Amino acid sequence: MDEKDDFTVQDRRSGASDTGPSQPADKSASPGQTQPESERQQDPGPVHDLDFSTFIISLASSAQVNLGALPHPETNQTAQNFPAAKQMIDILTMLQTKTKGNLTEAEAALLEQVLFSLRMHYVRAAEGQKKSGG
Repeated sequence: MDEKDDFTVQDRRSGASDTGPSQPADKSASPGQTQPESERQQDPGPVHDLDFSTFIISLASSAQVNLGALPHPETNQTAQNFPAAKQMIDILTMLQTKTKGNLTEAEAALLEQVLFSLRMHYVRAAEGQKKSGG
């Protein structure tokens, strides 16, 4: 799609107006006036590059939170959720399988190292829970 092409998003949920595409309400413009395009679009801030390595680190961080190795970002408290941690490890394993042969050497090495580390942490944490009677 060319960057110059425009597209329209229509809300088809129940209760949504069928009068056409909606624009955010602007209290400074009087009825019938429209703002210039440059004023309607706001800068969303800096755009962070998302690449495969960043995605892998994001999933690994989620697994570490669920293993209790990192505090939850919202509560700043640690808690263990082994089913969620296992699911993240399984997702990373699936990505490794599905992307085999399509990754750079650095990406493949990162994924291998992340999986090894998470699996070892999972085993140690699960064994620790069994020993403590949990």
